[in-house]
Amino acid sequence: MVIVACALLCAGAAAADPAHVRVAGPLQSQPLPAAPSTGTIKVGAAVDIVARKGFWAQVHGGALTGWLKLSRLSLDSGGSGNDIAALASGRTGSGNVVSASGGRGLDATDFARATPDNAAVAALARTAASEAAAEQFANAGGLKTRHLDYLGAGGKR
Repeated sequence: MVIVACALLCAGAAAADPAHVRVAGPLQSQPLPAAPSTGTIKVGAAVDIVARKGFWAQVHGGALTGWLKLSRLSLDSGGSGNDIAALASGRTGSGNVVSASGGRGLDATDFARATPDNAAVAALARTAASEAAAEQFANAGGLKTRHLDYLGAGGKR
């Protein structure tokens, strides 16, 4: 039993990635901005990343455990630095597919609760240029119309 417990502890320690906190603030109880805080962490605090979910990292440091946005951490990487690039893109681990969108850091619950800001959409619509104004602007800048064929599947025409 002691051997099994030691093996589990060693495996857990090997799986954790050491990091330092770059931006002080609260630790969240879940990987959500509005989640209750589990405590506050200071700049420079040494932590271990024990889990990742999207652009969030579950960290353990001293008596504190909670979730931080990955942008608040600096990895203590003794490797090539590729881990940091992967961390910034969300591509750490295996099978992680990342796409750029305006929804980074949001989960399905956030999208389900979202409501449109009709006043903001109306304000944006009032700033739109008319077709005639856009054409006048393009002509003043010497811009010319060019028609391009759409790319087919796999980037081929």
